[in-house]
Amino acid sequence: MDIEKQIEILIEEAPDQTTGEAISLVAPLLKEIAGQLPAQIYYVVQSLGQGWVMTTLRGRQDPKSTKTVIYAYPSLEAASMGVADNPQMMALPHPSTHLLFQLLSMKQVDSLIFMQTKGKGQGIEVPRTMLEQVMRSQLKQLKEDGETPPTEIA
Repeated sequence: MDIEKQIEILIEEAPDQTTGEAISLVAPLLKEIAGQLPAQIYYVVQSLGQGWVMTTLRGRQDPKSTKTVIYAYPSLEAASMGVADNPQMMALPHPSTHLLFQLLSMKQVDSLIFMQTKGKGQGIEVPRTMLEQVMRSQLKQLKEDGETPPTEIA
């Protein structure tokens, strides 16, 4: 599914008109960030109860420093590698723009890490605070240009 279609679906499935308008306003940023990712659909490991698996990472230099991340994998095979032996876990596909937008509302998550080929090697980290700052900046610019952005984006 291409990025334009992802945005269209995200707006259509918004829980209310205000959220749909917010998505429309930040859509160019979602498209830009999603366009830099190697895949358009990612698999997220989650429990049978639909809760996404969060991982707490500790700093190598400072073990007291932690952050909570969610991994997104470019294929079902890559996502399944870590859950094959656990019948309580599964991996489901999500459009990249939807993951980015949902990150804004997950205050307990510090970053989404979009893994590259088959879950090995480096991933592309998208920190929630960075995404929030970029979105706020976009909304501020729209306000200065005379548009009225919603007060809450997620």
